[in-house]
Amino acid sequence: MTSVGAALRNRLTRVEPAEKIPRETAAVAIIVGQSIQEGDRFLLIKRAERAGDPWSGQVAFPGGRVEQYDVSFAATAVRETREEVGVDLTRSEFLGYMGPFVPRNRMVRVVPAVYALTETVSVHPGPEVSSHRWVPFTELLSVTNRGLETVSEVPGVAVPSFRFGDYVVWGLTERILTSLAEMVERA
Repeated sequence: MTSVGAALRNRLTRVEPAEKIPRETAAVAIIVGQSIQEGDRFLLIKRAERAGDPWSGQVAFPGGRVEQYDVSFAATAVRETREEVGVDLTRSEFLGYMGPFVPRNRMVRVVPAVYALTETVSVHPGPEVSSHRWVPFTELLSVTNRGLETVSEVPGVAVPSFRFGDYVVWGLTERILTSLAEMVERA
């Protein structure tokens, strides 16, 4: 397991952090892996441009809404990750949950489920994802990647953000990443 994964394990809960309500709750997967060149890192995706998708084109974690048959938020995260990026998290270690978080413009509770990879994986984006990027935790913790950005979804307002190359992370994903960075820094 990665050193970040080990540090996070003690700061997460394995108890479902909210009531699962199909279509009113969602889960995202924070996937922690390791690279010889980059060290500990996590996966971000850029959502494909799609009509009717409130998060169309945004940078996010793999995830989606809870369905009736999902037995847990972790099951939702596993299902959505397989659908969106072709990664099977059942072969990884479930470290626990963060959250829940509530987007400022939507009535849905989002629970991040954190996984540590136990083997090398290949990412194969599905139709809901336009691209993906592994981001080293050193970049998450670097103050040079934090700032304010103006995004088209919030015209005329600079919002808190992370910038990883051409990936601008803001909104709910920024809040989750800020919480994640605080957990890692405290560990």
